[in-house]
Amino acid sequence: MTTGFQFALGACAIAGSAAAVCVHHATYGVRSQWLGPTDWRGPGDVRSVALTFDDGPAEDTERILDSLAALNARATFFLIGRQVECHPAVARRIVSEGHEVGNHSYSHPVFLYRSAGETRRQLERTQDIIADTTGVRPRWSRPPCGVRTPAYFRASRDLGLRTVQWTVAGFDWKPRSVHQIVGDVVRHLAPGSIVLLHDGDSQDPRRHRPETVAAVPKIIAAARDRDLAIDPLARLLDVQPTQCGSLQDADA
Repeated sequence: MTTGFQFALGACAIAGSAAAVCVHHATYGVRSQWLGPTDWRGPGDVRSVALTFDDGPAEDTERILDSLAALNARATFFLIGRQVECHPAVARRIVSEGHEVGNHSYSHPVFLYRSAGETRRQLERTQDIIADTTGVRPRWSRPPCGVRTPAYFRASRDLGLRTVQWTVAGFDWKPRSVHQIVGDVVRHLAPGSIVLLHDGDSQDPRRHRPETVAAVPKIIAAARDRDLAIDPLARLLDVQPTQCGSLQDADA
């Protein structure tokens, strides 16, 4: 027979598991709005998508910029502060060629494991480095690994940053072939999609991204074959849909 004590222990275990699931979704869930407003896609009735790149600038950023220039496409680069310090000329080239820049922290920590003060310092320092280097102060922020916390939202709000996650990923932070990267993106590409790719590596800045470099023109070609323009985030997210609708608050 189950005793009252055993029943209570079971109830606590279930409640604890539910709480853990909720915390994980609120912080790691790409589309979660629980802790603060987060853009993860643009309006579904706009025939355009946005390309975004994380973890640069790095050496391969220049090769991606060459492809974007050749194809007359504009993208958004979420920059790591210490990488801007290492590659200031590349950061300036991003801006001079008409691309947008976003704040991706100074050293790419997961904010869930950082204090509120450290979280703020990461964002503030990167804002200043990017502004001092390029002359542009970012309006976009993407926290490392997409992990958001209450402290992150307080700091980003104070700094005037709008949080942008993603709709579609190429999973190029893992060893992937060009075919796999392109396939994962193109298979799920739709009007309003925000595409996540990487021009650098937060763990090993010396690592190159040749597969991503090769994938970029193929992704752009596939999008245009579907009559989807490549737009910067400012254009994609500021366009008002003809009919208002709510975004899903769960990962699909």
